[in-house]
Amino acid sequence: MKTVKSACVLQPKALEINVGDQIEQLDQIIHDTNGQDYFKKTFITDGMKALLSKGMARLAGRSNDTVFHLKQAMGGGKTHLMVGFGLLAKDATLREAQIGSMPYQSDFGSAKIAAFNGRNNPHTYFWGEIARQLGKEGIFREYWESGAKAPDEQSWVKLFDGEEPILILLDEMPPYFHYYSTQVLGHGTIADVVTRAFSNMLTAAQKKKNVCIVVSDLEAAYDTGGKLIQRALDDATQELGRAEVSITPVNLESNEIYEILRKRLFLSLPDKSEIAETAAVYASRLSEAAKAKTVERSAEALANEIESTYPFHPSFKSIVALFKENEKFKQTRGLMELVSRLMKSVWESSEDVYLIGAQHFDLSIHDVREKLSDISEMRDVISRDLWDSTDSAHAQIIDINSGSHFAKQVGTLLLTASLSTAVNSVKGLTQSEMLECLIDPNHPGSGFLTAFTELQKSAWYLHQTQEGRNYFSHQENLTKKLQGYADKAPQNKVEELIRHRLEEMYKPETKEAYEKVFYSPEMDEAQAVLKTGRALIIINPDGKTPPGVVANFFRDLVNKNNLLVLTGDKSSIASIDKAARHVYAVTKADKEIPDSHPQRKELDEKKAQYQQDFQTTVLSVFDKLLFPGNNRGEDVLRPKALDSTYPSNESYNGERQVVKTLTSDPIKLFTQIIENFDALRARAESLLFGSQDEARKTDLLDRMKQKTQMPWLPCREFDKLANEACQRGVWEDLGNGYISKKPKPKTTEVIISEDSSPDDSGMVRLKIDVVNAGNSPRIHYVEDSDVSESSPVLSDNSLATKALRVQFLAVDPTGKNLTGAPTTWKNHLTLRNRFNEVSRTVELFVSPKGLIKYTLDGSEARNGTEYTGPIQLGNEETTVYVFAECEGLEAKRNFTFYKSGSKEVPIMKEAPATWYSPSPKRLDSSSKTYEGLKMAKEKSIEFEQVTLMVGSAPKVIHLSLGEMKISAGFIENELVHLQTLLSPDAPVIMTFKKAYTPTGYDLEHFAKQLGIEIGNGEVEQK
Repeated sequence: MKTVKSACVLQPKALEINVGDQIEQLDQIIHDTNGQDYFKKTFITDGMKALLSKGMARLAGRSNDTVFHLKQAMGGGKTHLMVGFGLLAKDATLREAQIGSMPYQSDFGSAKIAAFNGRNNPHTYFWGEIARQLGKEGIFREYWESGAKAPDEQSWVKLFDGEEPILILLDEMPPYFHYYSTQVLGHGTIADVVTRAFSNMLTAAQKKKNVCIVVSDLEAAYDTGGKLIQRALDDATQELGRAEVSITPVNLESNEIYEILRKRLFLSLPDKSEIAETAAVYASRLSEAAKAKTVERSAEALANEIESTYPFHPSFKSIVALFKENEKFKQTRGLMELVSRLMKSVWESSEDVYLIGAQHFDLSIHDVREKLSDISEMRDVISRDLWDSTDSAHAQIIDINSGSHFAKQVGTLLLTASLSTAVNSVKGLTQSEMLECLIDPNHPGSGFLTAFTELQKSAWYLHQTQEGRNYFSHQENLTKKLQGYADKAPQNKVEELIRHRLEEMYKPETKEAYEKVFYSPEMDEAQAVLKTGRALIIINPDGKTPPGVVANFFRDLVNKNNLLVLTGDKSSIASIDKAARHVYAVTKADKEIPDSHPQRKELDEKKAQYQQDFQTTVLSVFDKLLFPGNNRGEDVLRPKALDSTYPSNESYNGERQVVKTLTSDPIKLFTQIIENFDALRARAESLLFGSQDEARKTDLLDRMKQKTQMPWLPCREFDKLANEACQRGVWEDLGNGYISKKPKPKTTEVIISEDSSPDDSGMVRLKIDVVNAGNSPRIHYVEDSDVSESSPVLSDNSLATKALRVQFLAVDPTGKNLTGAPTTWKNHLTLRNRFNEVSRTVELFVSPKGLIKYTLDGSEARNGTEYTGPIQLGNEETTVYVFAECEGLEAKRNFTFYKSGSKEVPIMKEAPATWYSPSPKRLDSSSKTYEGLKMAKEKSIEFEQVTLMVGSAPKVIHLSLGEMKISAGFIENELVHLQTLLSPDAPVIMTFKKAYTPTGYDLEHFAKQLGIEIGNGEVEQK
């Protein structure tokens, strides 16, 4: 694919066009111009076609359209159009060659031409000049010789007399009218006479069949003259009922402008296939950007326009349209000169350009810079933000640092889109529009986007509208204001801010690695803190490892193993100072700019940006940790790069990064004490106990602070290591402040768990185990009596018993451990009932044995009637309050029975409920178990005497939980862990004997959803 320089051939002097050279003196050029050469460089616009088709018809006597009003700002192509019309009107051969297919062009020979330029001021006035050019000067002599006098309509008709077509071209008339509005005549001005003469000319021409008048106007300039012309046109319209035909010579918002530029500036362009290839590549790049959401999806359609805009970017006309209404900008001629400067920038550049756009203006070229400055008067903007001979403009600094040209192109493009001087004009581009213009075959949007972000940070004159349009303005922006605050910030305030921010960034929350943090403290202050605990000290780098101040401090420090230092390799404190000043500036502005202020949104963005910049600078400067170690017997501070990786969706947590660094190889900090117990215990015994078997705990803690070889535990967690060692029996807490690393002999102890709940007879299966009794312990037991070493010995570790009490005694046959005290297990009294619905009698049972008492009136059952046989109940709903006792064991239950004829278990909806079940309730599948646990979590239901069975033999897991309230969440977590040991489809069964629900309604709903029946007398409520 070719660049525009290699694919296009320029017209001579295409790079040197000036507005002054192009101003066409209408009254001279028509007679001196070669028509063929003229049209070789002329593109016939829609406006020109309209004028020629209607004008030729009028000159041929075939149209009633007499007056044509060319309306466009200065330089809008009006003079060029008039010249073309005049050349064609006087030359039938030229008409045949250029517009041979146009109707009526051959119906007349040569027209008489009278052309007047309003910049001229002949003593004969415009009417005398027209009469002179038509060869009838004498007819109008009386209208100037004795002073200005307007020819009447009849005089104009006489001037136009004859069969030969007449074309009158009046260019740049507003300044002519404007001038005479300042010349006093009688009670008015000469402009009154001129206006009358002009109006009479129009009405006279409309009464002839082949007189055609073309007059140009200047919108937004010479306001008085323009109004006078329009008044004359309106007068003629009212008199004859025909309005002038308004024509815009060139539509700068259409592709006509590209056709004009190609005709005027290029001798030849590449063939269509070459242009199509360029369009295809741009389409591909824009499509990629649209998929990445860098630009709007509509941007892809730009590529379809390239074939009609080549070698210019399709967006160029839109950018020009933003400032085409500037009063001093001559639309066509000015644009021609502007594009000439743009092409000069491209042709003198070493960059590969495939489509020419506003971003390619080279501000280092004096003519280019002056042209853009003349249009916008933004010389200060250019010199400070975009280009300066000393390479100190903000965009230049960005490009120098990045080794690219992206900031220059971004800035130049946005400058060109900001040239409008009209009131309330649209300025600038959105980010998406900007990237649509900048993306090219060699450069995706990412580089430009990065440069734009940097330019936003540093530019003094770059602004953004509420709609997100970015533009340059003479007014200094928030960045400049903030820079002023930053430059004037008191040094003590800056240092205070740095201290506060750093101490916040590394604030100890978990206190795993250190308990306090200080930035550049006084060493006496640091030494006082290190006496009691570990501290992180942040020290400015000085190029040494460790920094000089730290090395001297560490050498004389007693508690060397308490010191942790954050520093860096080289001193960059100046960059931190600069970043801190920016944070100070936005903090100051934050108090001054209210939420309703137009700059509030930008300030909030700057605030976030500057705070991020400060953090980034801190991380780049303070990137190394120093922690205590030992090298060949010498205490040293070991350096290690600070881990800088953290999740992008999380805010920076300095303490977490320090912990990550210290817990990676080589490890200084061990946060998992249990997992690393053996290694930590060995180091502690070697370094802390030394040759002693026993040591005071306070001495051990002091040595932890002093011994640099000793690994770090999370702050204050030496107790965790000591407790674990004691639990494992390798250390012993002697209870007097001392800890021994060689524990004394232990006493035996029996551990009892119930493997089943009591059955109807009161039989319970117990599971027995012992501690501190060796590998072959001997377990003695006795039921309902006192145990001794002469009591029976258990043959295995289980016992089925109906006894109220059983005593156990463990003996270590090896004699290494002392025989401990007996352990007594107590049975439970279990109350049950059997209800006869027909006779409405209830029987009460207690197992394994005991005396039963009861009441029916709600009074204390302990003091009730002794149970001797079935109890007769009435027909109403009844609650039986029951008490049982036997040899010091007691039990209470309440049984509620529904009224006669009802099968519904009576439950109070709002009261808490306890669900007792003689036989366990079952959730007999994985789905039902998880559904039940989910519902129980939602309703805060707790369970008691729970069993879980997961899998099937031989791979089966049993988990039993005794008489303790267990939450559904705990059960679910345990179940999830158990299932990881088996296949995902392993069966799951859960049973429970008690359930505690916040309300009776919750109990009913839970049972109904899971299909579990609530038995009569199973629910207890108070």
